[in-house]
Formats: sequence, structure tokens, C-alpha cells
Amino acid sequence: MTELGEKLKNARRTKGLSLDDLQQITKIQKRYLVAIEEGNYAVMPGKFYARAFIKQYAEAVDLNSEELFQEFENEVPATSQEAVVNEQMTRAQQRRAPLAASQPGNDNPNTTHSVFGLVPKILIALFIVVIGFVIWYFAIYNAGGSGDEVKNTSSNDSAVKVDDSTKGTDTKKDTTKKDEPKKDTTTEKKDEPKKTEIKADTSGNATTYTVSNADKLSLTFTLSGGESWIQVTDDAGSSIFGGIIADGETKTFDLASSKSAKVTVGNATPVAMKINDQAAELAKDSITQKLTINLATSTDTGTTDSNSDSSDSSAQ
Repeated sequence: MTELGEKLKNARRTKGLSLDDLQQITKIQKRYLVAIEEGNYAVMPGKFYARAFIKQYAEAVDLNSEELFQEFENEVPATSQEAVVNEQMTRAQQRRAPLAASQPGNDNPNTTHSVFGLVPKILIALFIVVIGFVIWYFAIYNAGGSGDEVKNTSSNDSAVKVDDSTKGTDTKKDTTKKDEPKKDTTTEKKDEPKKTEIKADTSGNATTYTVSNADKLSLTFTLSGGESWIQVTDDAGSSIFGGIIADGETKTFDLASSKSAKVTVGNATPVAMKINDQAAELAKDSITQKLTINLATSTDTGTTDSNSDSSDSSAQ
């Protein structure tokens, strides 16, 4: 047993928690919790998950995970995140190199030549614009007199036609308006299907989603840019799925007989989640996340609908 595992184990016992209790709290399988206490990280899905599980374990027993990582830096498995950061910095430097070549004071002859090569094209474009404006101006100026006469005659003819057409039509308009039946807008509003709404409430690494105007529950996870360990349980506590979803893979879970679900995401960075085919944003500041999805019942929304119906009937 390592010093880190001994410290975590003592903290768990101080809180009076068993490994089964800790499994319920963290949603981490018991064999992984035992491996953390024994320092046997080879059974973990990977180095990244080893660090994520250690952080969840520490937070569950009220220990500061950042201080643990600094104190036991030699024991905690190192990830490849530093290599990724260095690669991104190298790419940024490569992008800045062409920009530096075009800054003032650069004696690159190719750059100077390309700038002067654009001057003739700009002058030609300006010349075409000026010629077009001159042609348009003279065309409007020459057609000004005849245009006014045409406008005057056409306006007189239209005035006479309007006077003739309006005679004897007032009574017809009134009778048609009286005979038209009124449309029942209340029925049309009730028949329109309501759009599914998703509201999120985030606190730390925990987020609760409330799904309204829906009678079923389905979850879709799409991985892009990495893999993630995901666990899904229904409202009865039964495990629907627990495992790793690979990069580029999409999995959908139908919970039609369940009104709620709980999800644990080991690595939220590459995960895109949909609830009933609608995108649900994950918290950006937490790698490991615990999600609760609740399907709103008809009683939750029935009060609003009844109030709106009564207001419509009183208005009529």
C-alpha cells in the first residue's frame, strides 16, 4: 500500500464509510477504489482515469485533491496533458511566423512586390466605378422631363379609376364582413404541439436537468477529440450502461419506462450530450461530472395551462 492510498483509506475510515458506501457516493466501481488504496493503478482504464478517480475519492472524504497531487506527485500517474500543451504552443508559434514576416520593417522583397502588384488592379476597379456612375447620372438626367410627364398622366388615370370603382361597393363590404364566421383561435392554440424544453441547474460538478413537454426520456452521447468513461442508471437505481465510449463513437440509451436518470461522466471535455434529440450543455469548468435528468410530469405544467385557459375564456 502506498502513502497516498494509506492517507485516503484513513480519511475514509474517519468518516465511517465503507468501500460500498464510497462506491454509492462516487459511482466508481469498488475494484477501482481498492486499487487506489493499494496503489495498483495498472487495473485502471488509463492514467487519466486514475487521476480522475483519485480526485473523486479525495473529494468524497473531504480531502483537497490538488494538495494531494502536489504532496504525492511521485505516486500519482502522470498524464500526457503537458505534451498536448507543448504541441499547441508549437503550432501557435508556426502560425505567428507568417504574420511576423508581413510586419513593418520586414525587408522581404516578395512581400513588397506583391503589394505593388495590387495597385494597377485597384486603379482599374476605381476607373470602372467612375465610368458606371457617369453613365447612370446622364441617363437619369436625360430621362427626367419625359418621366415627369408619364408620372402625371398615370396618376390622373389612376385617380379616375379609383373613383369609379368605389361607387356602390360600401354595402357589399359591410355584408361580407357580417357573414364571415369568427375563427376559434383558442382551439388552434390548444392543438399546437408544445416544444420540449430543457432547463439546467449547475452546482460545482453536479448538474440537474429538468425536461418539460415530453413523455419519454432518451440520452445520446457523442465523443469527439477523446474517450470518456460514462455510467448511466435509471430511476430504480439499475445500471443501464457503465464503460468507456471511444473517440468518434455515438451511443443512445432509451429510458422510456423511467422518469429520471443519473449519469456520471469521467472526462466531460470530448462529450456532447443530447436529451430527447436536443443538445444539453455540460459544465465547462469540471472534468468529472455528475448529472441528474428529471422528466417533468403533467402536474408540473398543468397549472400554467389551466390558468391560461381560464384567462382566455374570461376575456371572451
